Amino acid sequence: MPKVAERMTEKRLRTITAETACGVVAGLYVRPKKLADGTLGKYFILRDRRTGRSFQLGRYPKISLGDAFKKAAEWKELIKLGIDPTAEEKKKQDSLKKTPESDKITVKELVYQWIRFNEARGKWQNERKPREWVWDGFCRNHLSSELLNSPAESITAERLAEELSEKWQTMIDTPERILSDMKNAFDWGMRNDLIPVMLNPAQIKGGKLEDLLPLQRPESSHEAALPVKQMPDFFKALIDVVPNSQTARALAFAILTSARNTTAREATWSEIVKEDGQWIHLIPRERMKMKKQTIPFDRKTPLSAAAFGLLRTAPRFMDSDLIFPNINRGKLAPHSLDAFRACIKRMHERKLKEDGVGWGDPDQKTRLGTPKIVTQHGLSRATFNTWAKDASRYGHPEFSRDLRESCLDHRNESYQCAYDREQALGDMRIVYDEWAKFCCSKLTQEQREWLGID
Repeated sequence: MPKVAERMTEKRLRTITAETACGVVAGLYVRPKKLADGTLGKYFILRDRRTGRSFQLGRYPKISLGDAFKKAAEWKELIKLGIDPTAEEKKKQDSLKKTPESDKITVKELVYQWIRFNEARGKWQNERKPREWVWDGFCRNHLSSELLNSPAESITAERLAEELSEKWQTMIDTPERILSDMKNAFDWGMRNDLIPVMLNPAQIKGGKLEDLLPLQRPESSHEAALPVKQMPDFFKALIDVVPNSQTARALAFAILTSARNTTAREATWSEIVKEDGQWIHLIPRERMKMKKQTIPFDRKTPLSAAAFGLLRTAPRFMDSDLIFPNINRGKLAPHSLDAFRACIKRMHERKLKEDGVGWGDPDQKTRLGTPKIVTQHGLSRATFNTWAKDASRYGHPEFSRDLRESCLDHRNESYQCAYDREQALGDMRIVYDEWAKFCCSKLTQEQREWLGID
């Protein structure tokens, strides 16, 4: 039996510059290739020793590492049967070709072709969450199949207004993101003769859509936060859910590390490292809100025993380096922010049935006058900051403003400078240990033992 190389990881895949075996499936390699625009494309190649042939599976990240493992295994089985997998795939594609009556490009096809065109040019560098995955979520959660499968040239501003007007009034930025991408896709389609020249239906400013969308917009306000005194009860309820929910586990981790949503949702096992005998979350600066050009070193977040306990009990997935992958889709991918919202909403509804109050922010009201349901950002950052500022009320040591800002990854000159960041790390560990102690103060003995904090 041929020796299989060490399993490739997403982190390693992003850094390789020479052809490298991927492991898991014998004969699977990733081959870097310089593209015409000067960027480095990475292609998955399957070599068959018996025939001496090589088969190209696809380009990363259009095909994910997990999908490459799966596809390579399927193709090897076809090769064993004497079937050419590339010819078989072409047959499938040919069978899916449109009939003359339906040969016009649809809205969905137009948007995805625009995405792939720009990805091939290296326009978007966030390979952790390709633009296609973002649009997978838009298509699933916010756009009807009728609209997506309609010929692009038939779409009008009126149609889009009807589709998105309700979300325009209730969601702060999602409708704008959808329409912005659609506008760019329609412009690109017209430039490349994929659709006839027409009035861009997705153009808001200066377009017909501006006159059709409601004037009413959701108020932009602070994220709804939980009153500090309620956090131990909320965290206890959350830990009850964690064993059966990756989203709940990610949310609990975000709370204990005062993390921004993307920092928690996209966290990887390779970012969890031991330094001087202590576990930390080492976050690459490019993943943080404040990029490398502002602060030239990676972010370090100390992990409390409770935070590490969440990781210790977390399942590992062979095809992904993500700590909290979404396993309810065809591929392993980061959870969306909507997943956090849904998790909190379910907890709120259960709590509402119990006490008629739920998990809401009493200082922020909906149009109906009820408290707004708390958000991940409010829980992880606003509630944490309120707790950290008031030592006398919550019984913890005094934490300076600079230290609190450092925990929240806000720029300040005292704790964010390279020369003293190690000292800051030690002080931050005290903060996070105290915060975890507070959050976990109402856990049952069984919950504490499960987390490994007793």
